[in-house]
Amino acid sequence: MKIQTGNPARGSDFFNRKNLIQKAWDLIESGSHILIAAPRRVGKTSLMYFLLDHPKKNYLFLYLITESVNNENEFFRRVVNKVLKTDFIQASQKVMAFLEKIVPTIKKVGPSGVEFGVNEEHNYREMLGKILASPSERKKLIIMLDEFPETLENIIEDEGAGAGKHFLQSNRELRQEAEISDQVQFIYTGSIGLENVVSQLNAVNTIDDLVRLKIPPLTNNQAGNMINLLLENVDFDLSDHLIEYILEKIEWLIPFYIQLVIQELKYLYRDEATADISEETVDQAFRGMLEQRQHFEHWHTRLRASFKGKDYSFVKNLLNIAAETGFISSNEIYDLAVKYEKEDSFKTFVGALIYDGYINNHDDPGKYRYNSPILRMWWRQNVAN
Repeated sequence: MKIQTGNPARGSDFFNRKNLIQKAWDLIESGSHILIAAPRRVGKTSLMYFLLDHPKKNYLFLYLITESVNNENEFFRRVVNKVLKTDFIQASQKVMAFLEKIVPTIKKVGPSGVEFGVNEEHNYREMLGKILASPSERKKLIIMLDEFPETLENIIEDEGAGAGKHFLQSNRELRQEAEISDQVQFIYTGSIGLENVVSQLNAVNTIDDLVRLKIPPLTNNQAGNMINLLLENVDFDLSDHLIEYILEKIEWLIPFYIQLVIQELKYLYRDEATADISEETVDQAFRGMLEQRQHFEHWHTRLRASFKGKDYSFVKNLLNIAAETGFISSNEIYDLAVKYEKEDSFKTFVGALIYDGYINNHDDPGKYRYNSPILRMWWRQNVAN
């Protein structure tokens, strides 16, 4: 397994959590539409790539990232273009007859399928419904949509909350169409929590048909196994004691942090001619991680993009206090909410921070602390001060 700190892991670089894969297949085979729920950097996209690369018989997977889309019709146009390139509808007489009626807007036809140019006069949501209802083979099509919550946020920002609700409703109606639901399923995920964005619109009913697939952090055994796989492609070894020391320092055992540590140790071993890896070397590697601003800056930019004015000041100061003191109590959060006039809405903000992977109150319901000591240290150095 090679170190992957940028792109999603794929192929032999993917750490296969068999129980998680089986849960995903259990939901797929039950006919559910799925919301993959997990904070950023936990491995959502890598999971979808694994499903794409390892389909079971009579299943076809389609993966599409829609992060840059800011319009409902454009979203469905992109899905239409992607679907038309799959084996799901190719050679379907119904689909080809339908497409002949709109030939002037077809951009190209070739071995990879049909692609439409941009034509805002078309209702691509309606077009997609007709295409999905006319398959050529009795195969299940699984449409995986990555960065879907970001698409929703883009639409809300550019066109307003009403357009965002309409977008959600259009997707729900598509999932519920009788001619489609038996042969097409949808999987949604993104770097932010869809449920948080939807709840702010008071539109939870538009996603209540989605079944959540939660991706938890790795267990200690899983994390240790992952480290041993990564060590196969570096020039140094780690004792069981050092592996346990690393896991204790990471605490929130997500693949991204594990790979960052091994990468920093690799650099130290190679560039500084470190003879033996020790606890001091591991501590130095952690300090080196924190200097890699690009690995953590998105945690801050995400807040600045999602929260404005007093909303941003409230969540930023909440995280600042937790970073400085190690935790923030429920009473302190309420006092902070009063200061920023958020008494009626602060629980929503706290829920968003929990869902997006910043904080938790697992140890004590009345105290919130960072999921990751690494993120806490970075935040204290680069944001709080």
